[in-house]
Amino acid sequence: MRKLYTLSALALTLALGACKKDYFDINTNPNNATSATPGLVLTNALNTTARVTTGSYDFYRFAGPWLGYWNFSGAYSGFLEERSYNITSNYAGATSPWANLYDNLEDYNYLEQQGKALGKPYFVAFAKTMKAFDYAYLVDFFNDVPYTQALQSTKIIRPQYDKGQAIYEDLSKQLDSAVVLLKSSTVASSDKAYDIIYGSDLTKWGKLANTIRLRLLLRQSEMPGREAYIKAEVAKIIANGYGFIGAGETANVQPGYSNTDGKQNPFYANFGYNASGNQQGGHQYYLAAQYGLYFYINNGDPRYTRFYTTINDGAGTTYEAHPFGPTATDAEKPQFISAIGPALTLNPDSTKGQDLFGASKPQPLITDFESLFLQAEAAQRGWITGTAETFYAAAVTQSFIKVGLTAADATTYMTEQPVANWNDPDNVGTGVSAEGTSYDKKLILIIRQKWAALNGFNDIEAWSDYRRLGLPADIPISNNPAATTRKIPVRMPYPQSEYNYNSQNVIAEGTINQFTSRVFWDVK
Repeated sequence: MRKLYTLSALALTLALGACKKDYFDINTNPNNATSATPGLVLTNALNTTARVTTGSYDFYRFAGPWLGYWNFSGAYSGFLEERSYNITSNYAGATSPWANLYDNLEDYNYLEQQGKALGKPYFVAFAKTMKAFDYAYLVDFFNDVPYTQALQSTKIIRPQYDKGQAIYEDLSKQLDSAVVLLKSSTVASSDKAYDIIYGSDLTKWGKLANTIRLRLLLRQSEMPGREAYIKAEVAKIIANGYGFIGAGETANVQPGYSNTDGKQNPFYANFGYNASGNQQGGHQYYLAAQYGLYFYINNGDPRYTRFYTTINDGAGTTYEAHPFGPTATDAEKPQFISAIGPALTLNPDSTKGQDLFGASKPQPLITDFESLFLQAEAAQRGWITGTAETFYAAAVTQSFIKVGLTAADATTYMTEQPVANWNDPDNVGTGVSAEGTSYDKKLILIIRQKWAALNGFNDIEAWSDYRRLGLPADIPISNNPAATTRKIPVRMPYPQSEYNYNSQNVIAEGTINQFTSRVFWDVK
């Protein structure tokens, strides 16, 4: 774990309208971090969060294939770690999130300190909210991680690990504190443009904090004896009056992305095309998975035309996919398989239309439809007021709108297709998860459609739901010959850097197995 506090060398210029020139460029001296303007640190930190979480390669490199959304192209060999589940402490899907999230947390920690020093409580509130967002993912990937002794610069260079549950509980307190600060804050006019999510709209920040908190509480839904705690925490959320992210209120990071190399939306820069229209690496490596593509097609879901192209990156006329797992074959080459689709990576060249969903789009951290699915689940469990069906229908509708379809399309889908119809007889009663756990079929319906909506927006959330609930129950397991344990991993191993530089504390966590060393909330 990197201990020396440094601000990222890259930051955005002050005003959104002026961020085209010197786009990611302020010269912060890493040896004199306190010279950095807190507002610029906020701007840079938010952009970095988008780049290292939902816009990153790491949030899809393994979760996309494991959760049935994407498969690997037959044009490239390798990817055996993902195909076989044989991941180690050197696996990039573990090392990169660890390093990137802690680096991002350093910036938010600095922002929090400077907000207190300057008497600007809104900076403190923003920092607390985003620290909770980042730390929650560290726990979701690794379980116990450095927390109380982390981010201490040279004071503590080998921090001890905190229990994942204790971190979650403190994050809930920090989010509660953030909301209190938001209620008592007035943002200085000179600071408003630094916020590239909400333009310093404190009500929307309150909704974001509450939505993150609800996500954390739902993670703990299957823990025995936890319901009283969860209900008490939910009551605190309701009492603050901000509510949750609603339809049309996606938490989008937008510093002024454009179709210029180095300035593109981060997801698009990983999985779309460069400014010349050539495929980026992620677009070449990943194609449609059979499970995902045929789920949409076989259930009359028009989103398949948005999440995937026709074969040969849209040049063909049919949609095709292969199952996840086997070693690459010629039949899995791009000319025979559908690619990542226009809702996520529309090519901006003149032959494929305007850049409606590509390089210039904002990067969502939490979508409105995810928030609505969270609320649907919470309502179905009796934790919040409101009708679960109403939240569910709004979530599906916003998913359709987000990928370029219409509310009418969503209504037709939910009316005509049993897999989406709230009142269909198949969605009444109880069903079972991948492990045979019995669940209310309404909950199964909510999670199934949440999975269908998250494709390419946040595959880690789908992985977390699968670990928590075993849903969707029919997610296929890799049939690669090297997959000696035929099971989707339940966590990431600690990165090798911890064994190299913080060995006493990481070794104290015991032997880590990606199939059996579960995150604290994964008790199924």
